[in-house]
Amino acid sequence: MDHRGLEMKLDQREISSLYLLVGEETFMIDEILVKMKDKILESGLVDFNLNTFYASDCKVDEIRDAVETLPMMAQRRLVIVKQAQDLSAGELEGLSELIEKPVESTTLVFVASKADMRKKFFKLFDANGVVVKFQKPFENQLNPWIAYIAKKHDLTLSADAMEVLKEWVGANLTDINNELRKVSQYLGDRTTVEVEDLKHVVSKTRVETVFELVNSMGRGDCANSFMHLASLLDNGQNEMGVLAMTIRHFRILLLCQEALKEGLNHSQIGSRVGVHGFFIKEYIDQARNQDSRQLLQIYDVLLDTDRALKSNPLSGHLWLENLVLQACRRSANLSVVSL
Repeated sequence: MDHRGLEMKLDQREISSLYLLVGEETFMIDEILVKMKDKILESGLVDFNLNTFYASDCKVDEIRDAVETLPMMAQRRLVIVKQAQDLSAGELEGLSELIEKPVESTTLVFVASKADMRKKFFKLFDANGVVVKFQKPFENQLNPWIAYIAKKHDLTLSADAMEVLKEWVGANLTDINNELRKVSQYLGDRTTVEVEDLKHVVSKTRVETVFELVNSMGRGDCANSFMHLASLLDNGQNEMGVLAMTIRHFRILLLCQEALKEGLNHSQIGSRVGVHGFFIKEYIDQARNQDSRQLLQIYDVLLDTDRALKSNPLSGHLWLENLVLQACRRSANLSVVSL
């Protein structure tokens, strides 16, 4: 089931006793948790029938006691366990009975950024409960989400502002929500967002860092490549997100180089590569300054890393470190050959 299917079930008050919400798209998960509280808990009795635990800061017995407690003047209790990816194997074993034999008067929700569905505990969950995966939306799915989030802040974005926001902030809905909150505060009574408004408020750190990462890898500069990679991760991007941004960036540069050889102008290149006219000059300038052989070599490494990361996401940071080393090594070797 995806998040929209779960929303429909909750709206129809078709409530399960077990839910596992998996993924790093925390905005969607938070939205679902709000809806769960609204649809499952009786008004005025929330404090008596809701328990929220964090896996790293609670004991198995506390979770079990909360689940087995009868609801107070209501049909159901709601017990939420956040950061469930931090539960140890022993703790998962201790909670298995609650998954094998769900308590009908309680809805137990586990929230995890990732889950190994091959493990016994999660296999039980898959068999007896509802597993919902929350993946970051693809770029072509972002516009409806941005419009939805903007509406929550009583905002409407112009078409240009929508494109600029996507480029600067990326596909992380929590980041988009945070930036639009700042925009709303900046605008005051105004409700329409233009590009000039975003220039005053929204951080461009993500985009600028990706450009610098690409430049560093192209020069074979490992030290600065690692620094820019760490900056992206420190600013809330996960390994898959960083890799996706970098692959997209290299693909755009390669397409820009092809378009330049064909003699296309900036507007035509922007249309071909899918980049808004506001940004295309930066990509074209960088494409002109990159060796096409180096770009292709690094692009091959990126695709290899993408396959490896998808097959073993738990070692994401190691794959990214290997990406930087391989990319810089190939760039340095090409530079030596050119000399």
